[in-house]
Amino acid sequence: MVNATHINPTLLDWSQVRSGILAFQNSLKLEGEADAFQFFAMSKILKIDDDEIRSAITDGGDDRGIDAVYIDGRPERRVIHLFQFKHISNFEKVGNSFPSNEIDKIQSFLDCCLRKDKSLGTSCNPVLWHKVQDIWEALEEAVYSIHIHLCNNASGLTQPHYIRFEEALRPYQHASVIQHDLLWFSRHLSKSTTIDREYDLALVEDQYFGRTDGFAKGLIGTVRGTEIVRLITDPEFSQEVDDSLFEDNIRVYLGEENDINRKILTTALSQENSQFWYLNNGITIVCDRMDYQPRSANPKVRMVNPQIVNGGQTSHALFEAARPDLTKIYDVKLLLRVIETADRNFTNRVAEATNSQTPIRSRDIRSNDSIQIRIENALRTFGYYYERKNDQHIDQPAESRIDAVKLGQIILAYVLREPDRAKTASNRIFGEYYSWVFDESILSAENIVAMWRIYKMVDDDRRRAIAAMNSRIKQTYDESWIIEGVFHILYMLSLKCEQEGTSLYDPEEVEKHYTAVKSQIDEFMVQNRGQAAYRVFRSAVTKQMLARFARGQQLSLPLEPTERT
Repeated sequence: MVNATHINPTLLDWSQVRSGILAFQNSLKLEGEADAFQFFAMSKILKIDDDEIRSAITDGGDDRGIDAVYIDGRPERRVIHLFQFKHISNFEKVGNSFPSNEIDKIQSFLDCCLRKDKSLGTSCNPVLWHKVQDIWEALEEAVYSIHIHLCNNASGLTQPHYIRFEEALRPYQHASVIQHDLLWFSRHLSKSTTIDREYDLALVEDQYFGRTDGFAKGLIGTVRGTEIVRLITDPEFSQEVDDSLFEDNIRVYLGEENDINRKILTTALSQENSQFWYLNNGITIVCDRMDYQPRSANPKVRMVNPQIVNGGQTSHALFEAARPDLTKIYDVKLLLRVIETADRNFTNRVAEATNSQTPIRSRDIRSNDSIQIRIENALRTFGYYYERKNDQHIDQPAESRIDAVKLGQIILAYVLREPDRAKTASNRIFGEYYSWVFDESILSAENIVAMWRIYKMVDDDRRRAIAAMNSRIKQTYDESWIIEGVFHILYMLSLKCEQEGTSLYDPEEVEKHYTAVKSQIDEFMVQNRGQAAYRVFRSAVTKQMLARFARGQQLSLPLEPTERT
């Protein structure tokens, strides 16, 4: 997206963003602000935790212009994220645009990567080369979109260079560039505040219906597609959607390649787009307060703090359809339902009930759930800060923060023994897996702290593997599988505890099994040499194969062999 470059960032924008960067630097004990900016940026853009960010970073010598790689392999997403970061140290340089010579570096890397050029093995640093092979594995399995994120705390590319980059990416079909400059980060941080925000929508015709009950007030009517586009357009960046309107939405936009969105786009732009009202489920909005003038023609509905809880796909697709010319969707009309309620639990119920598809949003919809609040309160006594929301306690030391999604993944892998789901279906932890994962009968503070300590023991080993790869001290990386296999180690530890009669919640005793379990998986990977760890630890059959292997049955994985150096 081309940012609104006519808006000049202010000293206050700079100060707000720098404070956010410093919070990461202090929490993670990073050496410099430039390193902290990488964590800050990826957290705000992808909403992933510190451990995932650390695994994604490829910055350093021979990085080919790619500072981080994150592969979102969820079936409903399938996006390869490539990042480049540029950080400036003082406000006087804030007018500097993103260096245009980086375009050619990124394009060269992308071309080599998509052609599966084996020379990348010698021209990339070890961590990036590992990620390249993961990309190749992912592309073998499915079609992925590629998002190139240009992140800096100054100004974005100048418009001519942005256009040049877009043109250079056109042959790749599924690749796009997204800029995140100082203004983007400042506005993103501002949106997370609790200041009341007012919006209005104009209904069409006089066929609308309102009702009031003790716990809620509702309104049903018809609205033009152009009104929805106006509502969701970011006031600061007219080419972007205001994502703060979708924080409670349990679905995220799946892109134009998704079948549902392609059909919505086609219908909206067709000559029969007047039929849209009959073919689409419409949009549901919840808000803190709602006002409109009953019995008036074409009334305006004023909403305080609205959230689109159903219709995220529709509204995003309309935004894309209107991008070249807003008038093209003028005849599109759709059903609108607005619900006013102060009951957060009821808001969550509306969001879930109105979404017929599988819920895939992460923690947002459950952040104020009673279980999540009680976990936070229980852990506080033990000196831990539970993050119901992304980076909720970023001002605290990293070793004292427990991420809600990560905890769900640990429970899935360690207690419920579903390591592949922990790795590939984390989006469902706060959806259909919620009551299964967050079982109150096991969620004492003591048990959570024990599970977290066991996870950190494994994760420390993963960090050492990444450091060894970065250092280039070792010529081969026989244990690099651990970068992908953390949840399967937890799974095997769980099996070992059952076999030996060890409590799952006794970190000291569990640690005694760690060397043996790790050796078993290491031997398993040796016997299945040629199978890429990226694929092995995403396969649903791996856990059964590992369990049989641990019992002495030497079996081969039924996966297609892949070549990995």
